Parts: sequence; C-alpha cells; structure tokens
Amino acid sequence: LSRAVRVAPRPGRGMGGPFPPPRGDYATLTDTDVAYFRRVLEGSGEDGEGSSGGDVAGDVKPSSISKVRVDAKSLAMANEDWMKKYKGKSKVLLMPSSTAEVSLVLKYCNTRKLAVVPQGGNTGLVGGGVPVHDEVILNLCNLNKIVKVDPSDGVLVAEAGVVLEDLEHAANAHGLCVPLDLGAKGRCQIGGNVSTNAGGLRLVKYGSLRGSVLGLEVVLADGRVLDLLRTLRKDNTGYDLKQLFIGGEGSLGVVTKVAIHAPPAALVANVAFIGVCSFSAAVGAMRLAKQVLGSNLSAFEFLDRTSLTLVLAQLKGTKDPLPSNKSPFYVVVEVTEAGDSAGDGSAGSQTKIKN
Repeated sequence: LSRAVRVAPRPGRGMGGPFPPPRGDYATLTDTDVAYFRRVLEGSGEDGEGSSGGDVAGDVKPSSISKVRVDAKSLAMANEDWMKKYKGKSKVLLMPSSTAEVSLVLKYCNTRKLAVVPQGGNTGLVGGGVPVHDEVILNLCNLNKIVKVDPSDGVLVAEAGVVLEDLEHAANAHGLCVPLDLGAKGRCQIGGNVSTNAGGLRLVKYGSLRGSVLGLEVVLADGRVLDLLRTLRKDNTGYDLKQLFIGGEGSLGVVTKVAIHAPPAALVANVAFIGVCSFSAAVGAMRLAKQVLGSNLSAFEFLDRTSLTLVLAQLKGTKDPLPSNKSPFYVVVEVTEAGDSAGDGSAGSQTKIKN
C-alpha cells in the first residue's frame, strides 16, 4: 500500500536479535529535498541549518520559527527514543502544521521514494517513533488545535498533535473526560495514542480506544487525504475503515485528526492500595471488584513487592503505602462516580472498597 510511509520491524520486536533490518531500496535525502520541504512548510527556498532553538522529539515543543530542522541538536533528540534504547540516523526533521502540509510532504516523499517515520510525543517503549535507518522524521507536534468540544453529544475533535493532558483539561472544562489516561499524558499526543491503540489506566471502565474513536482524518502515503472524521456513535453504514489505522503505527497512513467519544467526568474518585497474599488472590480481588463496584470501577492495577521496593529505592520522596504489611503482591483500585449518582457517592464507594 505504501512506499513512503513504512514502519520497519524494531530490533527485538519480531527481529529475533539486536540488529536492525536491512535499509531497503529507498532514496537518500538530498539538498534539493530539503529545499522543497522548506518551500512548502516555510515558504522559503533556502537550504542550510534549521533553527536550533527549542527541544524536539524527546520533549517536542511546537515552533513557528522552523518547521524543517537539520541542526545537530534537533536531530539528536528526534533520532532517539526517551529510554535511549533505539537510535536512528535521520538527516531531517519535519514539523508540518496542517493536514495540507502533511499531504504535500508525503506526496513528495512517495514520488521520491524517501522513507518516512511518523513521530508523536516519542513516549513509546518500543522505539516506534524513531527511525530504523535514515528515514525522514515527520513530527506532528504543530498539529495541536482542539477543533471542537461538544458537551451535548460528548464528542471531542482534535488534531493529532494535541497532548493528551491538554485534551483532558479541555474536556474537563465542559464536564467531560478523555476515556484514556497514561503516565505519559503530559507529553504523548492523541494521534500517537490512536496509532498505537494505547490502553491506559481507564481501559477497565471504557474499553480500548477502538471502541471510543468515532472518526479519523488520515493522509495516505501518496498524499491523498482520507476523510473518515465522523462523530456519530451509532454508524452502521458500510465498512469501518478507521479501524485499519487504529493501532497501525502509521504504516498505512498518518492520522491528522481524531474524533473521540468523551464520557462525563467523574465528580467523585476514591483509590485503595491493597496488599494481597498471592497472585491468585489478586485475580480474585479483580473479579470481586468488578462484581461489587460494577461500572464505578475505573482502574485496577497490579504490582509485586519487588517493583515497590525498586520504586522506594530509586525515587526520592516515595514512601511505602503499607509499611506494616510486606505483602508479596499489591493491587490499586480506583472507583469513580459521575453525575447524580455521585451525590453522596464518596461514602458509598469507600464502604464498598472496605467491604
């Protein structure tokens, strides 16, 4: 389907070893290519160094100064994942600010046979957002507009580069929430969340993103824009093409806009940290929590004593939540209630958790 937009297998991820796959029969970036990117993204025909101001990739900041980066600092950060496990050798970082610009870039790269790797907040754990070799890096941080918040229908529409935490704040201001919560929410982008089908802490309550995403706008490898940006929760007309791109990691096209269902925000939240004597007891606790708490159960997380000991040793200021209970396993249970059911829900939830 694509020559330009292609996600190569990662070392250790279907590769069976630490060595990257062969580069493939792709073109090599030239000064002429960089000049074209400057012309379509910045309205300039000049070659040369991009702006070195502002961090990129590992901590990308939207920039109006330069959307074509070729300086060493920008490339060093964009070529490496935040855990410093994977490192590419890209010679250019592109930061388009509209769907039209993404389309122009991909159309050109497809014609030139230049490989491309889409990049969001670069917060993943498997290096999917960095080049395997010298692919063109297409970072979407400048597509950062929240298009619509509809509290009546419970729908959010946002560009792919919107940071998850910013989207959550916008939703909260209208009494809604995003059905996804991640530890990296301060940097990860909604387009990357959708492209990796991120699970997150709220999956037990709202299910996977596949069920929450209502529509997408996607740019294909040849530059064509696929408008699947529906906001209907019930749509049984024809093929559900957006599902091809959820979890596709940019291999079939680059997500540029997302429409997502936003449920009512919780008015009451209670969290319990519980020690259990065995793994089977932890599984039993989850089963019991689902039975007793029902739809109010919003998160159920598991950790063992070794993990807790590591956190206490490595992170300053942390304390053992249960210093007198050295259990081999622990579970964290979160209960939330929204709307009228939360009138005196705090006491009710606490009672259920204690019981």
